[in-house]
Amino acid sequence: MNEIVQLNSKMKLSEHFTHGEMTKSNSHPEIYNIPSHEAIANMKRLCGWLEVLRSRAGAPIIINSGYRSPQLNKKIGGAANSNHLTGCAVDIRTSEMEQAICYAAILINYAKESQHDFDELLIEKNRYGAVWVHFAVRPSNNRRKVMFLNA
Repeated sequence: MNEIVQLNSKMKLSEHFTHGEMTKSNSHPEIYNIPSHEAIANMKRLCGWLEVLRSRAGAPIIINSGYRSPQLNKKIGGAANSNHLTGCAVDIRTSEMEQAICYAAILINYAKESQHDFDELLIEKNRYGAVWVHFAVRPSNNRRKVMFLNA
């Protein structure tokens, strides 16, 4: 199949994060992954947190997965109620567990300092040893869920 060209891929959601990197799918580029205006607003809110993380980590942040359309989410086996579906979640690539823990500490400290809530902060590891941080911020009803997950 041919890769679908994503519209507005260069549109900035924040100073360092674009619409394209928050909607790109490396595993299924053939699937339309176009967020609603509400999901774009959610991604902008989330990117505010990512800017803080980037600044405090002192290096660029690499996004593995951001917004997912229902079709993309189903294709990759995402949870039916995933925060990715509303543009509220992002998976952040890390090189190792230590970097994931550092990222998590930065995000938790920022939440305390700013008195802003987040919904989920999960450090995940798959069966191949890849480690990433799943982070989600909803417009309301955030749970401050923090966990380590082995897939």
